[in-house]
Amino acid sequence: MADERFCDVSACPDHGQGPIAQAVHGLLVAMGPERFPPTLATVYNTLADPPGPPGYSLFAVDPIIWELAGQDPQTYFALITEWVGAMPPPEPPDLAALGEPRCAPTRLDALAFVFHGTAVHADAGPAGAAIAANLAEGYYRRGDVAASPAAERALMGIAVDRGGATLMLSAAYGPVVRPAPIAAGRYRIGGTIVDGLSSVLAALWSLLERVDAQGGE
Repeated sequence: MADERFCDVSACPDHGQGPIAQAVHGLLVAMGPERFPPTLATVYNTLADPPGPPGYSLFAVDPIIWELAGQDPQTYFALITEWVGAMPPPEPPDLAALGEPRCAPTRLDALAFVFHGTAVHADAGPAGAAIAANLAEGYYRRGDVAASPAAERALMGIAVDRGGATLMLSAAYGPVVRPAPIAAGRYRIGGTIVDGLSSVLAALWSLLERVDAQGGE
């Protein structure tokens, strides 16, 4: 279910947002502009007192799940959350099935989702600045980005950590990764993708806690 390779992102820029942004940046660069189904990644060592460098591993969900969900993010995340919640605690040698890499000291701190979408950047003239301001002030409405004259197709990366912080970065199909408006700071926001990531992350963390509890018996 998962790619066991741990990708160290300590050399990636953090866009002023810390290790979680390094992980999302690394993901966007690694995925590139080619078309691919939405992709999940487990993110490690981004909260306080990490046991090792920040990094990620791809949580290689079978693309058929996206199709079974009718390409609907809410259904997609619900299916994955249900699957993780129904899993019995695996033995430590099988933790790679949860996206736990074996090659580095890790602690699951966040979950990231990479997909193709539409972005407007705060530096894209008055239109971009207006959307960024609306978002920061709580006036953003669904569809504002798609309707903006400054909108552009982009590779998007959204991450949620166990502290509830949310971050988004985007890459406009080029080598430069830059913050989308939401990445001007860490926001406690809602939305289908954010809520879905939070749900899957909570299920994964609960499962890992059960693994730890078994190990202490």
